[in-house]
Amino acid sequence: MAKHLDKFTRPFQNSAIPFALAEVLTNGRGEMVDVVCRFLNPAAAELLQIPAKEVQGRRLSQLGLTASLEALSPLQTVAFSGSSASFPCETAGGQALSVTCYQVMYGVVGCLLDPGGKAPGGGPPLPETVPAAVLELGRGGLRCSACNRGFCRLTGHSQKTLLRQGADTFSSLVLPEDWPALLQSLLDAAREGRNGDQDFRLLQGDGSAVWVNLQAELLSSRQGAAVFRGLFTDVDRLRRQEAALRTSLTRQETARRQAEALLDHLPVGFCLLRLRPDGGMETLRVNQALCQLLELPPELLAARLAEDPGGFVPADQREELLAAAVRARECQLPFHRICRVDSGAGPERTLSVHVVWEAQPDGSYLVSVTCSDVSQEAAADREYHIRAQLCDLLLEHTSLLTLDYDPQADLAQVQRYSPGGRRTSRTISSYLKSLSTAPALHPEDRRRLAGAIRRALTRPGTISCSYRADYEGTGWRQYQVSWMSLFDEHGDVCRLLGKAEDVTSRQAAAEHFRQLAARHRRQAKSVLASARLDLTANQTLDAKAASRYLLRTLFDRTADACLRRMAAAVPESEAQRQFAALFSPEALGAAFAAGSFQFSLDHPVAAGKSGTLRARTVAEIAENPDTLHLEVFFQLQDRRERDLQAALLEGLIQRPGTAVLTADAATGRCRGWGPAAERLREDTTCRSLAAWYFRQLPPSRERAALRRAVSLEAMLARLETAPAVELTLPAPDGSALRLRCARLEGLADTLLITCQQSPSAASLQG
Repeated sequence: MAKHLDKFTRPFQNSAIPFALAEVLTNGRGEMVDVVCRFLNPAAAELLQIPAKEVQGRRLSQLGLTASLEALSPLQTVAFSGSSASFPCETAGGQALSVTCYQVMYGVVGCLLDPGGKAPGGGPPLPETVPAAVLELGRGGLRCSACNRGFCRLTGHSQKTLLRQGADTFSSLVLPEDWPALLQSLLDAAREGRNGDQDFRLLQGDGSAVWVNLQAELLSSRQGAAVFRGLFTDVDRLRRQEAALRTSLTRQETARRQAEALLDHLPVGFCLLRLRPDGGMETLRVNQALCQLLELPPELLAARLAEDPGGFVPADQREELLAAAVRARECQLPFHRICRVDSGAGPERTLSVHVVWEAQPDGSYLVSVTCSDVSQEAAADREYHIRAQLCDLLLEHTSLLTLDYDPQADLAQVQRYSPGGRRTSRTISSYLKSLSTAPALHPEDRRRLAGAIRRALTRPGTISCSYRADYEGTGWRQYQVSWMSLFDEHGDVCRLLGKAEDVTSRQAAAEHFRQLAARHRRQAKSVLASARLDLTANQTLDAKAASRYLLRTLFDRTADACLRRMAAAVPESEAQRQFAALFSPEALGAAFAAGSFQFSLDHPVAAGKSGTLRARTVAEIAENPDTLHLEVFFQLQDRRERDLQAALLEGLIQRPGTAVLTADAATGRCRGWGPAAERLREDTTCRSLAAWYFRQLPPSRERAALRRAVSLEAMLARLETAPAVELTLPAPDGSALRLRCARLEGLADTLLITCQQSPSAASLQG
């Protein structure tokens, strides 16, 4: 393998870019089990502060460079798919890195490292939709260290050939006449810390040259070397079109002189003026259409133009308009402006004014002015801009995508609005084809999204589809897209308009509501009383109590009446006042609007024959996703049982040799009690605690079975049928650890875990 990998490592042997080659190891199920470092250049070794000889050929699990292999999961996708990726990573020592990786051969990836948690140079990996390459400018010249398939197609060379030739010098791919200008452009960009922009002729594999435009984004500059990400655009056709355009303009100018006799028959206003060398103006010709526009006779119009051509423009625009016209004349450029014109003989009009200057041998200028009435168009344009600004205002700070798809050209215009108020626009060619490889789309949802578009092309109406995407680089989020078909005069679909909305928060809120309702039903039997109230509709949806007395006393048909009865059941006046202030409909609604969702209050409660009990009222507010009504879930808990549990827990903590933990059944987050509280970090989870435990054990055949047995998923599965789970585990010192896990009474989502050391031999028990 070393001989095969040498060609990929040669360009980075003495490079200032931190670079590594990694081989991904998988098990029989295709899951990544470890990563082997095959190469580490001096820049990467310096960045990681570890000698390269100590890393090369060794597994990361043996080196302990990262906290877990999960942080390196993108390497598996890149190693076996041929794609590229960029992701942040934190070493076991707490160093933040950004890793940009690409496949060099099957199962092996090349990794570009950059400190500070940013992608190398602050940008994403090479795109696949346009020709792109990574160029390194140093003392040895300009080298190509990476390129995509689009660049290979543009040059006609294979990636192997490009990396071999480009690693030595990129000049071999550039026409010699264009090389000095390209090199100077990149040197200036590197020195000034900006991006480069240069046109040059690129040599193709058959020896021909094609004009390209290089947009060179400066990624990094360190140790005398600058790294650019270059995007190459084929502008050969544009160059030919520019030459043809210049020829066409010459012909048009000749045709203009030949058409002077037809000026009076033009449908637009026209006048021909002469600007003398002394600054005076002469009117050579005005046509009838211009006289009609300004509602002036030809003689008067000619005189006013000769006196002051800018006199028709309102004073607030005149100075700026004349200054712009002078600049256009000095640059020998046509002048075009839409302005208001008032001749004094008719209403104010909005005219589109086009001015062409033609220098004469005697130092004068022939000035041809064409005018057309665009008053109606200007009014419509103002209305359009007002509506556009209103639309932007409505879309600002939303997570929304708008799509305009042309099926004939397979071209899509995409605008994305981020919650931060930022708007980005993209034009995507070969849109349907690009969906199958789009890195921002979840691989499992790409085909479904493409299928929805194809259905919208064949069926009238609106087609909806849900998919997962990562547009911000923050992880997969759920989107709901709707396509509307537009038809031409033949009844064929000519356009698709789409809207994709981020529904992650909405779905999360709906899932939270369902879990809250299920937990409310599950815990209703273990509390004194429970109720589900609809504050929006002022209804009592559900009410249960441990006794008929509490059921009659606390609840009524309306939510208002229930809250009043709950407050009246509190015997102490001060506690009753606190209850009414905290749990009134107005207070609950205001708290939800302010972002508060959970409330609790300890108070006495009159329980009939049981007398006055110490109780706690717990309330949680959520929005029903089906009705959009605000609902509150109440529970009246008996504090006597909680106090007894607390006393028992305190007694358990005091037992010598016993570690006591509580864990959240949903998230796995752990909290230590007693001596264990000081030893556990705030971010400790069941998974991280198990990983620490297995690192202390020597290798054994039972390790896999032990790992499955102590997982949170296995514990929860066994607790569905048993009140508690007890395991005997081996300790690193050869003794045994007795582990017990059970759900806390009254807190079904909280697990109580105790671990006690005993001298018995370690064995796994079910």
